[in-house]
Amino acid sequence: MKIGILNTGNIGARLARAWAAAGHELVLAKDGEDRKLEPLLAELGDKARLGTIREAAEFGEVVLFSVYWPRVETIVATVADALDAKIVIETMNPLGVTADFKHFHDVEFMRDSSTAEGLQKRLPKARVVKAFSTLAAPVLEASVWETAPTRPGVPYVTDDADAGRITRKLIEDAGFRPLAAGPLKGARQIEQLGLFLHHVADHEYGGDPDLIRLALTVIEASPGPVMRERVV
Repeated sequence: MKIGILNTGNIGARLARAWAAAGHELVLAKDGEDRKLEPLLAELGDKARLGTIREAAEFGEVVLFSVYWPRVETIVATVADALDAKIVIETMNPLGVTADFKHFHDVEFMRDSSTAEGLQKRLPKARVVKAFSTLAAPVLEASVWETAPTRPGVPYVTDDADAGRITRKLIEDAGFRPLAAGPLKGARQIEQLGLFLHHVADHEYGGDPDLIRLALTVIEASPGPVMRERVV
């Protein structure tokens, strides 16, 4: 499958490695200095090439929209109609930034919307999927879970069944367990889950820096739940 990555940052680079290893063709773009991609391109060899934001959007049958939320308007203006009818997997979280460059979750925005719904409104002809937003980049590699009892789940939501099916396969190709979570409006709960993980990192693990160690998944009881007769 042809995949364009906008933007190839901490998340995009890790998924690029996994998808290249799975045999997909990639065009990598950087929202900023693309010279920073030289080591990754050298590592991937003929499995990936460099392109502009627009070129990566035009190339991909699937496009990973891994953009810093405050930059969305600029990137959407750059890609214009290049994403029409394409599957767009967005990984964003609704982050704001203060005057002294401290990031925060935009809780007011999260009450009534999500980055996925916002992107779908800006790209009405694209087939938007929300995925890969609940794992911090340092643990978004299958190798770090090799000794774990189970692989983390990656929840995804979309209003397009075929886009969901293809995204599901790409989640598996990245080494994770896909978790279907319904229509695109469910992105609100996925983004709130990210905020919940920040609270767990803060209160259980001693500080927000430990967020990069955390993941959630769904585990099935084995052999199954124990049902007992209800006593009235």
